[in-house]
Amino acid sequence: MGPWIDFGGSGTIEGDDVDALNWQGVVGIPGNPCEASMQGGRFSGGGNMFSDSIDVLVTDLTDVQINEDLLSGPELGRAVCCASPALRDQYLAAHSWLRRRLADYLGFPAAEIEFARGEHGKPSIANPVTDLSFNLAYSGGHAVLAVGFRSDIGVDIESVEGAEINPDMLHGVFRRPETESVLAAPDRVREFLQLRVRKEALAKASGLSVEETAAASDMRGSSPIISRGIEVTDLSLGSGLICAVAAPPGSRLDLSIVIEESARTEWPLLEALSA
Repeated sequence: MGPWIDFGGSGTIEGDDVDALNWQGVVGIPGNPCEASMQGGRFSGGGNMFSDSIDVLVTDLTDVQINEDLLSGPELGRAVCCASPALRDQYLAAHSWLRRRLADYLGFPAAEIEFARGEHGKPSIANPVTDLSFNLAYSGGHAVLAVGFRSDIGVDIESVEGAEINPDMLHGVFRRPETESVLAAPDRVREFLQLRVRKEALAKASGLSVEETAAASDMRGSSPIISRGIEVTDLSLGSGLICAVAAPPGSRLDLSIVIEESARTEWPLLEALSA
């Protein structure tokens, strides 16, 4: 497990304003209290997470070690179906990282964690028995993981680089005012992605499909946005990534950057957040 840098031990993410977080500047390294608190499971032996708080973990997947031995048969099967070797490796890295992070929380072997899926594919933990919920998203070589005791949490992330507008979603899923907002925006792609990640996060939190939530959910306007009893909050991760987290209103969002063991000396994501 790599070091952690905690940005929001007691803060709340408000719109794009990362400065609203209480950046504690704590780097978890082996042997220090931050790392020691994870031993035996983050929620075992007293835990250190409030029932209304949600941890939001972000990492650079290029530093994540792929370990196919941790993954289940269905996960490996989905990896084979990826459209390109690059997408396959991103999938394998994201799911290797997911299992290791959940193992940290649960105090349970990463390879033995079993998942179940809801009607629309939302994953949950089937083994071990736990109240812990999570949601994972990844794009552009970065992954974001939301973890908490609330089942109605969702997260989505999109990389701006190389992104294009999906016309089927723009005209078939977005509401008319949202479509008009995209077409009128100075940066149409960024506006499209912003609305898309909000809709995806909301759908994942509610356990419904994007199509089911889209008709009743106008995602325009300033973050946070409340829809279907869920609050959708933008998370600023620098100009190259667009991210949103969906959770019950009033949830405390604690942002952490997880830095895997690496020989690199520069951390663009961390630099973007601390600029």
